[in-house]
Amino acid sequence: MRAGGAVKRAKAAWGAAVPDWILRLAQACDARSVRQVAVSIKVSPALVSRVINARYHASLDFLAGRVRAMLMAEIVACPALGMISAAECQEQQGKPFVSASPLAVSVYRACRNGCRHYNPQKQERKNHAA
Repeated sequence: MRAGGAVKRAKAAWGAAVPDWILRLAQACDARSVRQVAVSIKVSPALVSRVINARYHASLDFLAGRVRAMLMAEIVACPALGMISAAECQEQQGKPFVSASPLAVSVYRACRNGCRHYNPQKQERKNHAA
């Protein structure tokens, strides 16, 4: 792939209003490859390519969260754990309730009792997929 090819395609497809996470996704694809980036964020290469080229017409919330968590190294303030990565935050949100550990109970309750980073729609999607 040519250097800067994915970034150029993203700017051409999305216009001046390229979302920051799509630009970061395209930069990662230029630095490595679409396939390597897709593996690192656990999605298909076809999805990455379609999003960069603005040809994916379903909701992008899931992929935006993955890119922000895994490629943009976003740090969030967890009410129970303190400063953690967005990837760890998403991982904690997906864990089921476990009463064996006081810390696990604290994290579970903090997520579901008003934490601004908690995404109940994402958890519903996981439950429906299982």
